[in-house]
Amino acid sequence: MVRFLQNLVFLFFVLFAQTLLGGTLTGELDRQQTSLDESFWLTVTIEGSLDGDVLEPETKDFEIQRTGQSTNISIMNGKMSKQTQYTYELRPLKEGSLLIPPFRARIDGQDLATESLPVVVKGGTPSPAEKGQVGEASKLLFVEREIPKSALYEGEAVISKVRLFFRARLTGATPVREASPDWRLIPVDGQKNAEVIRDGVRWSVIEMHEGLIPLKAGPLKAPPFGINATWIQQSKRPQSPRSIFDMLQGGSLGFGEEVSRKILSAPLTLTVKPLPTPKPQGFADIVGAFTVKADVSKRSLSVGETSTVTVELKGQGALDRMASLNLNIAGAKIYADKPSLKESVEAGAGLVSTKVFKFAVVPQVTGTLDLGKIQVASFNPFTEAYDRLSAELGAVTVSQSAVAASQSSPPQQVPLDSNLSASQSNHNQPPVTTPPDLSATKLGDHEGTSKKSWFLTPLALALELLILALIVSVWLFGRSWQNVRDERKIVEEVTRTYITDALTELERGGQASVQVALDALKKQLAGKGQDPGAMTSADLLKAADGHGLNSELRESLKRLLTLQDRVVYGGDLAMEASPSMVADLQSLLKFFQAKGV
Repeated sequence: MVRFLQNLVFLFFVLFAQTLLGGTLTGELDRQQTSLDESFWLTVTIEGSLDGDVLEPETKDFEIQRTGQSTNISIMNGKMSKQTQYTYELRPLKEGSLLIPPFRARIDGQDLATESLPVVVKGGTPSPAEKGQVGEASKLLFVEREIPKSALYEGEAVISKVRLFFRARLTGATPVREASPDWRLIPVDGQKNAEVIRDGVRWSVIEMHEGLIPLKAGPLKAPPFGINATWIQQSKRPQSPRSIFDMLQGGSLGFGEEVSRKILSAPLTLTVKPLPTPKPQGFADIVGAFTVKADVSKRSLSVGETSTVTVELKGQGALDRMASLNLNIAGAKIYADKPSLKESVEAGAGLVSTKVFKFAVVPQVTGTLDLGKIQVASFNPFTEAYDRLSAELGAVTVSQSAVAASQSSPPQQVPLDSNLSASQSNHNQPPVTTPPDLSATKLGDHEGTSKKSWFLTPLALALELLILALIVSVWLFGRSWQNVRDERKIVEEVTRTYITDALTELERGGQASVQVALDALKKQLAGKGQDPGAMTSADLLKAADGHGLNSELRESLKRLLTLQDRVVYGGDLAMEASPSMVADLQSLLKFFQAKGV
């Protein structure tokens, strides 16, 4: 009897001690060692009811960014307990043995803090042996970069293949390219999806490409390819589940939290060779296999007229380092236009570049004008030798302009007065020319000017055109604004109708009403041109913050999205139209209806 009473007292003490102790706040790192060019992750776990938000520490040693959140609820002996986990991405800003300051929060009325967590940061990327276990991410997805050559020349372009391997439910993947002083990175559009089996494991693969050009010689480490990936990571199930919630969170039905992390490919070191010396005269600082061609717009022109010389360089490699092209022609003025550059990646050829130079040639003398030829020197990495590219421009024929010819003609001789005798006309006198009547000329100009209408003067015409342009612009703006207003009215009317229908369906009840209401909410939260069906729960919550939802409505939305994720990832479960869920849906729909969104 005494033994039984002792056990009863002990059990009573254990049950009430948990209540007296209140909530807990703990932090856990996914690894103890990392490097300056790698991120790592911290998970903050909250047991109990959180009042407010988790306060991140201020530190100059790390950049801290929250990337995910999940909530677990369990019921044991009629008592419900709540566990919330926040995931943070940390990027170190310096190397050494560092401490992560405590994270703080108010839980069950108590101010709590995590312990300071030590982490060792090294200068370079650690080897796989140094990394140890890097958490679940290494088993779910990783990035590989393949470069076709391990040795190349300075300035030589290569196209690398990048592949993202994943076995998790991927909800987003965005490439991240960080600038490097030693490399030029060239984004390549397009990707393809495939499935491969490696070491007996089936992987889904997204294949992309990226161009790389080394900007200096020596052993260079190619920049890792980064991808900001978001996926659904299953939570770990307790070995002895205490409730149905533990079983659901265990992943047997596909539940889990959405995790966002930056995944990097392993670093690769390449040998970059310097260009051979001596470099030939006229070397244009271009590396690749190129051809040059030239064209002259006019072969026959007058002094002062313009002929356009077009020079085009095209081939495999990059031409962005070729800043200018010189064209010198004796007896002509040269005006260079801004060159244009076009780059593309073609199958089997790699990076293909086209650069076009244009020059306006204005001859100053008559005769045959020799334009000479274009000469450019480039380095060909395929033959490992310098190429001398040249194109003949030929010659143009330049004649005297019509204005110059009229100005150089002799003055016109006028006949002698017919009243003079022949003997007088044959007298030794110089021929008489009639001088121009300057006064008459000026008078004529004045009379001609006075006859012109004032509204035909250049200044008046310019002003009239400006006024006409303003009138047309105002009219077009009015039409455009009216169209926008009409379109906005139509959208608002459709939106109001959609919300009204959703509220009506909720009043009727039933499983279909829940889905109709959720679809209506997604349409309100989706941005312009965004597919509501493709938005994740994190996307929807982020969009909700831009609509001015208060904290109560935001919590309602979070509850709805949590239940929706359980249906989507749970497979055979159904979302029941419970009274609390209907209340959440109605409050959110009425908010948008009152706001007129």
